[in-house]
Amino acid sequence: MRVPLDTVFGVDSNIRVLRVLVTHGGPLSSSDIARRATLSKTGTRQGLISLEECGAIVTEGSGYSRLHRFNRDYYLAPQIEALFAAESVRFETVLDAVRLSAGERTPDLSSLFVYGSVARGEDRLGSDLDIGLVAGKETLAGIVEKVRENLRESSRSLGFTPSVVGLDLDDVSRLDRDRDPWWNSMLADAIVLQGRRPEDIAAQVRERGDG
Repeated sequence: MRVPLDTVFGVDSNIRVLRVLVTHGGPLSSSDIARRATLSKTGTRQGLISLEECGAIVTEGSGYSRLHRFNRDYYLAPQIEALFAAESVRFETVLDAVRLSAGERTPDLSSLFVYGSVARGEDRLGSDLDIGLVAGKETLAGIVEKVRENLRESSRSLGFTPSVVGLDLDDVSRLDRDRDPWWNSMLADAIVLQGRRPEDIAAQVRERGDG
């Protein structure tokens, strides 16, 4: 009675199920929720049961046609919606900080991107924010240091740990040519914030080499 948030936010599965239903805004099946929340069927079911018992969600229908939705009549509904909205805005603010960290006009910067678990949406407590950039060999070290320095304050205030990796064109060519596993994994995840996609840069380097 006194601490309903213990039930609402008590376990990871509750939070992930609730986040899906709040941000979606409409009814969803348990399989849809499991897929969107990247939870097992068991974890999703446990979250749904707990959240329904405390009144935070409503379940309609029966059998395989059961649908679940966030209960906007729940006493704490406005506060819960505000929390998830703030969570979403925070991530966009983090990306904006990274986007601006190299400066708006940096001619030698070919690409600035995030990759890894954060880009995949699989990050957990303690995960670094993996940041990659591609720049000319002569200016690479200076740009990497500039990005790290410019992110120092925002990383403290927003609560993230930046891990910056710099690549020059020779690095891009070698990683692409060797089909490096890290390179291939990074390309699959990369969210580009400035410049071109790394694989496009690699293709241009290959064309120059073949020309």
